[in-house]
Amino acid sequence: MKFAPAGGDLAVPLHVVTGFLGAGKTSLINRLLRARELADALVIVNEWGEVGLDHLLFEAIEGEVIVMPSGCLCCTLRGDLVDCLHELLVRRDDGALAPFPRIVLETSGLSDPTPILHALIADPVLSRRTTLAGVTTLVDAVNGEATLDAHREARRQVALADRIALTKSDLVAGPDRAARLARLRAMLEAVNPVAPILDAAAGEFGLDAFLAEPLDFPARAGGADASVHAGSIRAYAFAAPDPVGAPAFARFQSLLHAMLGPRLLRIKGLVALAEHPDQPLVVNGAQHVFHAPRRLDVWPDGDRATRVVVIVDGVERAVVDRLWRALSGVPQIDAPDLAALVENPLAPRPGGLLG
Repeated sequence: MKFAPAGGDLAVPLHVVTGFLGAGKTSLINRLLRARELADALVIVNEWGEVGLDHLLFEAIEGEVIVMPSGCLCCTLRGDLVDCLHELLVRRDDGALAPFPRIVLETSGLSDPTPILHALIADPVLSRRTTLAGVTTLVDAVNGEATLDAHREARRQVALADRIALTKSDLVAGPDRAARLARLRAMLEAVNPVAPILDAAAGEFGLDAFLAEPLDFPARAGGADASVHAGSIRAYAFAAPDPVGAPAFARFQSLLHAMLGPRLLRIKGLVALAEHPDQPLVVNGAQHVFHAPRRLDVWPDGDRATRVVVIVDGVERAVVDRLWRALSGVPQIDAPDLAALVENPLAPRPGGLLG
């Protein structure tokens, strides 16, 4: 089957859907794909689940790519994600596949999303041809507490989320139901204090939440207190009311990478640059690689403050806070400013800030 080639070279929004085994990822995707807005989307799954996507009626195109009744394309990811996406984009360009306007990637329940995000940003072709449209993490309300306690992958899935969909809350029963749900929310907020938690079973999570650009996170510093259940993974939010200079923010990113190395899982944010205060810069990075920044025409809301979320593993907030204060110009006793950290040969080395 042949389709007309896609026009233009616009980046294709790519949505990552993750969550531990049994969280309900496939069920949620099945429901979302019924919407007109997701017609003609490309869906990539790590494996056919026990239930599987709704593909009882489909037309095989080539290999493991199928057309579902909604018009969406679907394929099973059995090899390397980068190679798979390269092949699908080439086939799209050649007209062998429909010009899918979106990609929905369902990860394996045991996957750590960090390498996936890193691959999407680090690969020069994928970083140009796709744009990360958000990480949606599903959490099973029945087993969520035990899962977060027992599995590091589950905590990473929560920490990297732009939005959290709570599933199966309607199956939590008993006189302690409210207390159990409150404990689970507290655990989620301890790991990720900035991602909105939406109860999918109560109808709070739908298409609008899924398609919303992940830029609307609280402009507040801090979040829930750390919990022993949260392990070592944390998401820290920072805000600066005044615009920052582009060179200073570049130095901040460089020092953050130098200080944290592999312990830096992800950074995202909206930055008000002094050079272009009316056009916020969207920043998105995974580990040591940053996606090419893009500038919005206008601010998405009335809040024009710089907002940055730093997701780390095994790093206390005070470490990142020192560097953020240097960037935002907050006076600190016995601490150099950001320029001194880079330009003054007598200043402490970046690693010295870890103490």
